[in-house]
Amino acid sequence: MSKGYIYIMTNPCLKNMVKIGYAADVEARRKQLSTTALPYEYEVYATYETSGNLEDKKLHRLIDNLNPDLRVSKNREFFVMKPKEAYELLEAIAIISGSQDKLTLLVDDKQTTHQQNKKRPSINFEECGIPVGAKLVYTEDPTVVVTVEGPRKVIYNDEITSLSAVVSGIKGVKAIAGPHYFTYNGRPITDIANETQWKDY
Repeated sequence: MSKGYIYIMTNPCLKNMVKIGYAADVEARRKQLSTTALPYEYEVYATYETSGNLEDKKLHRLIDNLNPDLRVSKNREFFVMKPKEAYELLEAIAIISGSQDKLTLLVDDKQTTHQQNKKRPSINFEECGIPVGAKLVYTEDPTVVVTVEGPRKVIYNDEITSLSAVVSGIKGVKAIAGPHYFTYNGRPITDIANETQWKDY
């Protein structure tokens, strides 16, 4: 089997989220991903050398089994976790299998912590240019639609609530980043925030 790598990548647009995938050439994959719609380039946080093709799928299943709510969307490689948490999963696998020499941390953790400490504020629909009355669609079930009621509130099932509360109720978990799961006019709320409210973060 040809050699490849499980990689952990980050992007300034993806707050507290990582992409975990597989590539024979990680740098080529990073450049390929960086030509997509996000305004910032991806950064490789860590790699783990493996002799098996698509070994990342096993890691995806492991994460899903530990907490299925960490995956942003089915069949996507994005997970709601800090890079360090994702790295610790790979580190545990490397230690158990005796292959620590195959694991490489590529980003200065102090630098990453500094970036994470510059916390973005909660989504403000008004600052994002999303008007009162706008319809927001849940990515995992398009039949779930909420209506913007104010700068930070929506109406769902005739109740004033928040996106996080809506997703929390659907998924049955206490703490979850609701805006990651909704779109406005087909665009992810977080993408809109990155271009407007969060552009200076």
